[in-house]
Amino acid sequence: MRRATTSPAPSHAVGGGIQRKFVPLFTVGFRHDYYNASDGACPDFSVSPTPDCAQLMASLGMIFRDLGVGFCVAIDQARIPAMIAYLAAHYCPDDPGRGYWTRLSFLMTLTNPGFVGFTRLPITVNPMRQNLYAGNLAATVIDKRLELGGQPGQILYPLTGASLVVAKPEGSKATLTDLSGAVPPVRSTVEGNVTTFSLASLPYGLYSVAIAGGSAGQAKSPAPSTFLYAPGEPVSFGLIDLLLTQPLPGRGEPAAFPVAAMPPPRSGAAAAPPAIAPVTLVWPFSARDTYWTYFICSHDRAAGFSPDLAVSGKGATFAKSRQQLPNGDSAVLFSSRSALPLRQVSSYRFQLVGHRLGTSGGRDSISVPWLPAAAASPVWPAPSGDVLSGSSEIYVYV
Repeated sequence: MRRATTSPAPSHAVGGGIQRKFVPLFTVGFRHDYYNASDGACPDFSVSPTPDCAQLMASLGMIFRDLGVGFCVAIDQARIPAMIAYLAAHYCPDDPGRGYWTRLSFLMTLTNPGFVGFTRLPITVNPMRQNLYAGNLAATVIDKRLELGGQPGQILYPLTGASLVVAKPEGSKATLTDLSGAVPPVRSTVEGNVTTFSLASLPYGLYSVAIAGGSAGQAKSPAPSTFLYAPGEPVSFGLIDLLLTQPLPGRGEPAAFPVAAMPPPRSGAAAAPPAIAPVTLVWPFSARDTYWTYFICSHDRAAGFSPDLAVSGKGATFAKSRQQLPNGDSAVLFSSRSALPLRQVSSYRFQLVGHRLGTSGGRDSISVPWLPAAAASPVWPAPSGDVLSGSSEIYVYV
């Protein structure tokens, strides 16, 4: 993907009437196809830098803005050389962890409690146990735009607090590594077959635990387990890592990093300053498909419905059944045979036709030309057990 040219730098007034020009580094937008009435813009997250990220941004002359449907990061144009020098100073020359791994990290919190219900995520997600994770290291070019995430089910990791407890086989050793694969300075204790890592001194982010060694004859070492270290309060829903430059040649899409690829720093050699190009990233979410069930009830409990009662319309067919509701009402159920996508403004237009049968033998026509569409909330687990779909109940009294 071709790197864009640097956009004009906006000016901001500071104390004493001094004007500072800021160069955009990242713009991240949240998109969701549920929000078809607002061109897909998703307003369901509040974003903030992690404490370590906020401290780093302040030291490098960067500013952050939550846009409501995403966020942006920019840098004081005069501080760009200092940022480049900082990246060079924090280059790791040795494996594991070789390369440029300086990154900005941002926590996402939900502002819409119904988000999981209408989003194609496992319906069992508990933000106190699992969080989403995305980073520009794994960004991909889709339809000429850089995307974060990893649809359809997105990427969820188990959460950990400041104390990470890991069980290990007898005689084996557990090792904690960060995003780069390096072993961070962390205190650990071992009691029997349990290793406890104290993460309190580390920045929030993604960490992996690898287990090696063990008793003779033991099966090969298990694959590393990955955890997301995040604060307990406020309850986060995800974390985004944005590396400022490509860590190593061939790692990541070059256009996903605002600072052009930098060679390893050489002692006494002054390299040409790398180009700076703003990066626009999109984190897309898909709407959940749910099985719609219409519960058709009569205002008059004593009345019934004729056998010709039917729900029809383009895009779905419905199975018919009957059910006694907990409140004693008798309902005729029409359940879609396929799952239908939830939308802010649904394109489905189903109609109800038939007759109501009165207690005195009367027969009244029923015609509802446009039944209500399934709502964003509540959404129930699908009868099939598929955690990426769901079930929507729609009650209609006629």
